[in-house]
Parts: sequence; C-alpha cells; structure tokens
Amino acid sequence: MLRILTLTYKGKDKLQSLYPGLMNQLSDIDYKWYIKENGSNDGSIELIESWNNPNIIGINYPHNKDTFSYGCNFLFKESSPNDDDLILLLNNDIIFKDNKSLKNMISIIDKDSSVGVVGAKLLFEDLSIAHAGVVFSKFSNKLPMHYRSKEKDDKESCKNREFQAVTGAVLLTKAKYYKNICKNKDQLNGLDNELIWCFDDVSACLSIKYEMKKKIIYCGNTNIVHNESATLKTNPVNKLFSNHNVNYFKKKWDSVIVVDKELYQKSNKYLLYKGK
Repeated sequence: MLRILTLTYKGKDKLQSLYPGLMNQLSDIDYKWYIKENGSNDGSIELIESWNNPNIIGINYPHNKDTFSYGCNFLFKESSPNDDDLILLLNNDIIFKDNKSLKNMISIIDKDSSVGVVGAKLLFEDLSIAHAGVVFSKFSNKLPMHYRSKEKDDKESCKNREFQAVTGAVLLTKAKYYKNICKNKDQLNGLDNELIWCFDDVSACLSIKYEMKKKIIYCGNTNIVHNESATLKTNPVNKLFSNHNVNYFKKKWDSVIVVDKELYQKSNKYLLYKGK
C-alpha cells in the first residue's frame, strides 16, 4: 500500500493541477491519498469531495498554525500504516508530466532493501533543474543546498545517485523508517517538529542514512515540475525561525555531515547508483 501525505493551504488551484497527473501515476498501484487542508476555506475540501474517490481522504483542519513536520506526522498517524507500507511526502505544488515517475521511484525501494529513501529529479517551470539531490559545502557553512539548481537538465541529471539527503517535496520511504526518524514530545513521531518549516526533510534523510544505515537515492528517471515553496512565498514563516533552525540543525548533524558538493562536481560518476 502506498500512502500519500499532502498538506495544503489556500491551494485549490495547486490541487487542481496536481490531481490529473498524480492519478495517471497511480494506475495499478494500491494507494490512499491523505490531504490535510489547513482551514483556508477556499473550496479545496469541496474540490476533493468532487473527485468522488474513496482512496482520497480530505481532512478539513481548523487552522494553519502547525509546522510541516507536525502536519506530515499527523497525516502519518491518521493513515495507520503497516511497517512495510510505502509513504510518499508530496507537496501540493507538484505537477507530474508523465505516467511512470512514481513507478520508477517505487521500483528502486522495492527491489533494494538497503534503500531507505527515494527522492526525485524536480524541474522548474522553465524546465531547468530545481532539485537533483541535496549536497553540503564548506562554503555554505555545511548547510544543505539543492545540487545543480537552475542548471540545464541533461543526461547526467537523469542518472540515479546516492546522496546524504533529498528534498521532501516528493519523498518516498517506508513506514518503518518514517516512524523512527524522531521521537517528538507531542507523541506524533516522524519528522523532527523542532525544525520549523526548514531542514525537516533533510534531517529525516540524515536520520535514515546515518542512524538506520539505509541509502538515500535520487531517482533521475522522473519528469516532475515543482513550483518550489509556493506556500512559503506567500507566507514566509520559515524566515522568522531562521536562526533557530540553523542552530538546531547544526547542533544535531554538523559532526555527521560529509562535505560533498565538490565531490559530485569533480566526477559525474561519483556515487552513481546501479540498483539491484
């Protein structure tokens, strides 16, 4: 079973764009899609209900005060997954441009038990690269950055690679890994709720890689457009907690992170993933 977790706020238009492409991805896949609508009253819940799909569960939440981590953990608990169920974190500002991207991602984690997370190549609307993995550089104070962001898409970005982290905009894992990422004080375990709209996805990957000893794989064989951080552009709450997030993230992971941006730049064969 694939359980898809999506948060949305004033995102009716984004859900309308996401829906048809996602449905094309899900043919022959046993799935449930959980959507937490954070009290925007923009017709999103009515749109979800109009799809008349018993596999799509819209939750009309009363407010938009929760963090990304809390929202995803809330949906994870609501979904009541079995340990081997697949969990897909999926932003509302995603558009699938083919019918096989998710199947290609699922194939990686299904065939290789050493893999704990699969991320995706994401493109901007102008088809330049938005995300081709997450890297760390000494010149950015060892903070995460999207590899090759705004560069031209090419054959190298289509190759699967191992990274320390991938973005949570389209992130596939298993329930048994997700629930053990972090034991939160609020008892909704999973993503670290101390990280406020920033670094929570990267921290999750680092936990699965370094604490659970599983590989983080970037799948380059996808065709997905991401209107990056569309919600945060209209409500940049993450900037209010920038210092807290940086200090907390570095305290938790600075001694573990490997500076690797230059290693990927030096060789296009670095950590290529051949699969099983």
